[in-house]
Amino acid sequence: MNLPIRLLLPAATAAALLASACTSSNEPPSERVFLGPPWTGDERYIYDLLASGREPYGSCVLETDVAFAPGVTKLSRLCSDEPGPHRDDGTAEVDSQTLEPARSTRVQTDAEKRRRISFTATYAYPVVKFEADDNGKLRQTERDLPQPTDSNADPAYYDDETMLWLVRGIELRTGYEGTYRNVSAATGAVFDVKLRVEGEEEVTVPAGTFRTWKVRISTSTITQFAWVEAEAPHRVIKARVHGLQDVDYVLTGSERP
Repeated sequence: MNLPIRLLLPAATAAALLASACTSSNEPPSERVFLGPPWTGDERYIYDLLASGREPYGSCVLETDVAFAPGVTKLSRLCSDEPGPHRDDGTAEVDSQTLEPARSTRVQTDAEKRRRISFTATYAYPVVKFEADDNGKLRQTERDLPQPTDSNADPAYYDDETMLWLVRGIELRTGYEGTYRNVSAATGAVFDVKLRVEGEEEVTVPAGTFRTWKVRISTSTITQFAWVEAEAPHRVIKARVHGLQDVDYVLTGSERP
């Protein structure tokens, strides 16, 4: 999961990422960690963003469009630092039951500098095709997706933009662990992510006080957390994502889509 807002990659960085990002090893095998959607209809949840857990940083809206297309759900993460000039918006089109991705985009804009960078991942199994567009300057590459092995006949992969929905559909119990393959359009990389449910915690955010499951989300280099509501539909009440600094998503409310 990438830190939203202000992390606009310079063109050379985007090009280098797409040129050099590599796939992680095949061990441990990736699993289908997503059991099924806990949401039953369209959703629209609103979050404040707090830098280092305290300082106002921006806001995000998470939208779930369950009838985007037959059998396809569209997930949208729409973030801004209003009244500032930056936006960081991500979308993913996924299988409505399995969360298997078909396409994702991430668009970062800086209105002051008239800067726009978009990252697209298009899934055409057994590969995913990446494209970065930095104000018309294009970079393209592709990576292999997980393929069946003797020890794992049905490997799973999920798009980075689905993270805040993925954790809502895993097995929520203390001690649960799972590993899956994550695909990031913004870096052109495919890598392993490990999940662990660390236990229950009571969390207070502007929307209220909730009983949650604390989920650890870790790669070989970073660790992030999500606090998932214990009761269905298992909303993300709070999330701590990592970038140049830690930023907390804190739930402030919901609106009818």
